[in-house]
Amino acid sequence: MEMRPSEEQTTMTIDEESLDMEIDQGAEDPPPTLRSSSDLALSGSIHDTLSDGDTGSSLALAMDGDFKKRRSSTIKLQPRAPQSHLKPPQFVPRRHSGLSRISRKTDIAKNAAEELAKKMHPIVLKMTIHTDQDIRTSFVISNDQIHCGIGRNPSNAISIPADKYLADIDHAIISYVVHPIHGPGYYITPGATETNGTYIRLSPCSTDDVAAKSQWPLEVGCQFRAGKSDFEVLSTGPASMQLGVLTGKLAGKVFTINATGATIGRSADNTIHTGDGELSRRHAAIWYDGSKFYGQDLGSTNGTFMKLCGAYEHPYRLEIGDHILVSQTCLSVNRFDFGAYENMGARKQMEDAHSTIQDMNISALSCIGLYPQSFFGVFDGHGGYEASQYIHENLHQQIIKELQIRGDALKHCQSHDSIHAIVKEGITVAFEAIDSEFLKTSNRPQAGSTATTVFIAGQIAYIANVGDSRTVLSRSGTHIRLSNDHKPSRPDEAQRIRDTGGFIIHGRIMGELAVSRAFGDCEFKTYETYACQTTLKLEDENGVEQPVVNPNDILKGPLVISTPEISILEITESDEFLLLASDGLFDVFEDQEAIDFIRRELLEFGDVQRTVESLVDYAIGTQGSRDNVTAIVVMLKDIWSM
Repeated sequence: MEMRPSEEQTTMTIDEESLDMEIDQGAEDPPPTLRSSSDLALSGSIHDTLSDGDTGSSLALAMDGDFKKRRSSTIKLQPRAPQSHLKPPQFVPRRHSGLSRISRKTDIAKNAAEELAKKMHPIVLKMTIHTDQDIRTSFVISNDQIHCGIGRNPSNAISIPADKYLADIDHAIISYVVHPIHGPGYYITPGATETNGTYIRLSPCSTDDVAAKSQWPLEVGCQFRAGKSDFEVLSTGPASMQLGVLTGKLAGKVFTINATGATIGRSADNTIHTGDGELSRRHAAIWYDGSKFYGQDLGSTNGTFMKLCGAYEHPYRLEIGDHILVSQTCLSVNRFDFGAYENMGARKQMEDAHSTIQDMNISALSCIGLYPQSFFGVFDGHGGYEASQYIHENLHQQIIKELQIRGDALKHCQSHDSIHAIVKEGITVAFEAIDSEFLKTSNRPQAGSTATTVFIAGQIAYIANVGDSRTVLSRSGTHIRLSNDHKPSRPDEAQRIRDTGGFIIHGRIMGELAVSRAFGDCEFKTYETYACQTTLKLEDENGVEQPVVNPNDILKGPLVISTPEISILEITESDEFLLLASDGLFDVFEDQEAIDFIRRELLEFGDVQRTVESLVDYAIGTQGSRDNVTAIVVMLKDIWSM
C-alpha cells in the first residue's frame, strides 16, 4: 500500500462506492460442518449475520532438482527484502499426535453408528510445495470415499504424476473409519507396493513440555527422517539405544544414545551432525524419560517425519494441521482448500505478509460446538515490513489467548448474540494488544500495516479489518464486500481524525498517510511508552534519521487506530469462496471483476493455487498494479459444484 507521496510517484485512487454491507435475506440453511450445526450448544437464531515399506537402498537416490523441491514442507514464496529478515515458520497450534492417533485392528468397531459419519467434514490435502509439472495441488476427500489411493497413475483418487519416486498405484491409502474411541476420522496407511515411504510430520514442541515430548516413543524398527537423512532404531535397552543411519552423508553409521539423549542438526555442536543444509541448526532431539526413548522436533523449518512402519505401521488418524510426506511430496491436511500468493511487483521490497492456519484448536469455542477454528489474514505493510511481519507472527496467537481467557463466559452464554459479542471483544482486544506490543518493542515503530482477517469457527466467520486491505465473498457468483476500507475520505473516519486534532490533505492524514486505521505508525498515535523513549531514533525507509516528536503534545488522541471493524457471516451452501487481498489488487480490480476472474480460472485450472497465482500475476503484469500484491482465496465449496 502507499504511505507517503515521497515514497513513490504513484497516485492512490480513492474508492467512492458505498461502504455499506450488503445483506442477503434469502439465505439457505448452512451445510453441516465438521461438527454439525445441531451440535451448537445453544438455541435461537443468529442475528447480525450475512446468511444465505522399506527405506534401505531404495532411498539412496540422486538428489535432482525436483527431489529437492519436494522434500521441503514449507511454502517458499517470493522472499521479502532484505534476505536477512525472512520470516520464521509460523506457529500452528496442534493436538497431540504419535501413538495416540494409531488405530490397531482390535480397536475398530465393525458396526459403528452411521449417525457419526454424517458429522464429518471433508478434508483437503494440499501440496506444501508444487512445481510446474503438478497438474493439481490440492485434493478434497469426503467420508463417502472409502478408498483414496495416492499414486502417480491417474486412476488414483489423489494422482501426483510429477513425483517419479511415488508408487504407480496406492503408494498410500486414506480411508474413512469410525473408531469406537476416537469417533469418525480419516486414516492413512502405507500401500503394499510402496518403497519410498509414507511419513507423518512430528509436531514441534518445546523442551519443557513433557506431554508433547512423549508423543513419539522410539521402539525397535521405528524409522524417521530429518532433512536428507533417514534413521532407524536398531535396538533399545536400559538407558541405551542403537540408532542407525540409512541414508544421507552419514549412511551406514551407528550411534549409541544414552540416557542423556541426543540432538540432530546442522550445527557441529549436535550429537549427530550431518552437515545437511536442509536441517535447522538444532533440528530434532531424542530424549529419555527413565524408561523409554522419544523423538521430538525442535521447531525445525523443514520438519522431522516419522515413517509409518514398526510401531507406527497401523492406520494413522489424520487431523487438520497435519503434514504427511508421501515419497517426496509433502501434503498438508486442511479444512478448507485455499490458495495464497504474494508478488513484490514494481516495489523495491516486499512489505506484505499473510497467514493461513487451518485449526486454531481453541477449546473454549470447541466445547460449545464452534469447531474447528481457522484463521486467514493478509497484512499490507508500509514504511517497511516490520509491522506486517510482526502481525503475521503474533496476531493469531493473541486471538487464541484472548478467546481462551473468555472460556468461562462463553460456556455460560445463552444466545448466539452473546457468543458473537464475546468473540468480537476477544478479537478486538487481540488487535489492539498486538499493536501496543509492536509499538513498545519494535526498533521501527514508525512502520505500519493494514490487516484483513477471517476467523472461521464452525460455520460462523468473523471478518476483522484494519486499513484498506479487503475481504470479499462470492455468493452464487455475486460479490459481497465483507470489510469496509479505512480511508481518511470516509466521512466517519474524517470526523474522528478532525476531532482528535488532525487534518486531511489530498485524502491523506496530515498529508502523508493514506489509511485511517493501521498497526504501527507511531507518528500518528498518542502512545505513553513511545513518548517516553527519548533515546529512540526514528529513521525513514532510506535510513535518514527523523526528529522525535511527542504526539501527546499536540493531539487529543491517536489519529490512526488499530481497532478493527468486525462483521459476521453465517456460511451457507450458496457461498463459494472468500477473497482476501491487499489494496494492490483492488487498485486494478473492482470486487466483481476479481470474483469473475477467479471463477473463470477455477473452472479452467480446477486448482485454487494456480488460480490465485494467475490473479496476482495478472494484476501486476496486465492490469499494471505498481504495489505489492498479496491474495488468499479460501474455498467454501467444491470447485466443480459452483
